[in-house]
Amino acid sequence: MADSKSEIQRLLEIIPFGKENAMHAEDIAVSMGYPVGGNQVETRQLIRSAIQQGNIILSTPKDGYWRSETKQEVEDYINSLQNRAAEIITRSTEIKNAWNRVKPDNLIL
Repeated sequence: MADSKSEIQRLLEIIPFGKENAMHAEDIAVSMGYPVGGNQVETRQLIRSAIQQGNIILSTPKDGYWRSETKQEVEDYINSLQNRAAEIITRSTEIKNAWNRVKPDNLIL
């Protein structure tokens, strides 16, 4: 798979607009003719490339991927990502602190 303009254009023709029409990575992979199974690595890589090139593709694990032209939907998605990022940072800090309490002679800085 190449992250070419033509592949991204094919992807954009497959991923629908609207969360209610979202597609899971496996279904996108099948439509693109990409390998299915595991984590659809090639499909997800192409989606990331499409986003990096300025395409608005949103997703949730439950719903799948969709395109959006709704400001509120995009803002809600950004807020969700930022909340998840904050939760991950909090969890990593808690793990580091727990390690340092248990292993004071082998601190993680």
